[in-house]
Amino acid sequence: MAMAEALSEHPQGNAKGGYGGVFSFELKGGQPTADAFQAALKIGFVAPSLGGVETLVTRPAGTSHKGVSPEQRESIGIKEGLIRVAVGIEDTEDLVRDMLQAADQSSYCISSNGIK
Repeated sequence: MAMAEALSEHPQGNAKGGYGGVFSFELKGGQPTADAFQAALKIGFVAPSLGGVETLVTRPAGTSHKGVSPEQRESIGIKEGLIRVAVGIEDTEDLVRDMLQAADQSSYCISSNGIK
């Protein structure tokens, strides 16, 4: 819950839905920003599986919904910048800090004219 709340307040992200063990949020800037966010993470593992005890992070448009057409993904809310997180057993404050620093790092992809 703390991670979803922190990300919903960050200018780069917008947490979706309720707060639980799995949540998603969309980053402004689409795939380049989502890829930069994932690359900047230090704690969460980038993985298509949502099982295990460690925090796992995935971009559904590039994993679970890769075989779905872009038009279909868009119609069901799976945008290129969507990130899904399955929260693991790591310390909550460490995870919040890591997610926020990754959001800060990924914001380099955004300029006033769009994606750099």
